[in-house]
Amino acid sequence: MKVNIAAVGLGCPFEIGFDQAASLLDTTAATLNAKGINCINTKVVMHDLDTVKQAAETLKSVDADVLLICIATWSEDHHLLDLLSYIDKPIILRAYPAFDTGSLCCAHQIGAVFTDIGAGYEFVYGEADDDACADKTKTIATAYALKNTMGKVRMGALGGRVKGMTEIAYDEFSIKQKLGARIVNLDEKELTQKVEAISDAEAEKLLEEKKNVLAPCKVLSKHEDMLESMKFYGAMRQLVDEYDLSALSVKCYTTYMGKVCLGYSLLAEEGIVASCEGDVTNALTMKLLYELSEQPINNTDLLYPDEKENTILFAHCGSSGFSIAGGEVELAPVRLAETGVCSRFIPKTGTVTLVDICGHGEQFRMSVMVGEAIPCEMLFPGNPAVVKFEKPVAQICDEIMQYGSGHHWMVAYGDWRKELESFCKIQNMKYYEI
Repeated sequence: MKVNIAAVGLGCPFEIGFDQAASLLDTTAATLNAKGINCINTKVVMHDLDTVKQAAETLKSVDADVLLICIATWSEDHHLLDLLSYIDKPIILRAYPAFDTGSLCCAHQIGAVFTDIGAGYEFVYGEADDDACADKTKTIATAYALKNTMGKVRMGALGGRVKGMTEIAYDEFSIKQKLGARIVNLDEKELTQKVEAISDAEAEKLLEEKKNVLAPCKVLSKHEDMLESMKFYGAMRQLVDEYDLSALSVKCYTTYMGKVCLGYSLLAEEGIVASCEGDVTNALTMKLLYELSEQPINNTDLLYPDEKENTILFAHCGSSGFSIAGGEVELAPVRLAETGVCSRFIPKTGTVTLVDICGHGEQFRMSVMVGEAIPCEMLFPGNPAVVKFEKPVAQICDEIMQYGSGHHWMVAYGDWRKELESFCKIQNMKYYEI
């Protein structure tokens, strides 16, 4: 996910430090760019209506997720209000330490004004070249970029949810309000009719097209099951293109169990996330995490806490993207049904963020935990991940019950707690760190 910040200066020519305003703006932008985030320096220091209009004209040509207002000195606060009448973007107020410039005073003054008019803002304070300030700015901007990205997501829900899993019943209004995505509800016939329209010869052609991806895999499933799985992949790919979808969820259990799994893995390598059992909310959780980590997401259940080792086993049937495999990939029948094709492998090790989102209305909530995925065996036929935690796993299980977290946990590589917490704050969404 690309994150764009646009930096604008603010100051008053009468105040001490105004002659350093351009330099502060340059240094702040350069420090952010050195962190790998795109900070567009407008080179404008607002101090009157003409410079406000100049900044606005520059910003109109920039696709910024957030505006960084670099406050060099005390300034009349209406300049920023005027800017927002031209450009409606989230604001980060950036103040700098000094006893005589009034930078911090100005930030506090603007914060009071914004609070009274009901406008949101973020705040960062420190030297222009301070790495911690740059990191905080990056985290905030990433959350806003995530909001903007999710607002464009179209999520395909095929066939509703699995019966017996009331927990995963999805609330379209809460999803739109809190996550930004729009649900495209599709009848499962739209999938099955496309599957039926794909011939064996066309399925063979799809297999040939994906041979570079599938060649390293050890195939244990029957060839007819491979062809059927490629038909489901082809059908889902058609739906993705037809409805401009970036996420999918199929009510797979039990009718399509093992039939869509390989397709999910292939779609994951193409940047399309897909969740099991008709769990729409967790498909969108996968999308959130995919945008942050830029890697396929492991769709799991929390299965077994080992109190002695302080680890938890997370696993599901096997539909994750191949690029997070830590070793050989087997294409094998799905457990229980013993048919179809699943992508079975041990995921790679490393720091992981595990997220569950569930609930409705004001109870819509995100639960997050971070641990270390460690080497393990094929403890569960699918994509098992054994995660070691610092917090006692018995306490983790208690807190899951306390917060009413669900049983589906989406696993992404990296520690994304700060970005997710910031996203929840922006979206006025409950956030629980376990």
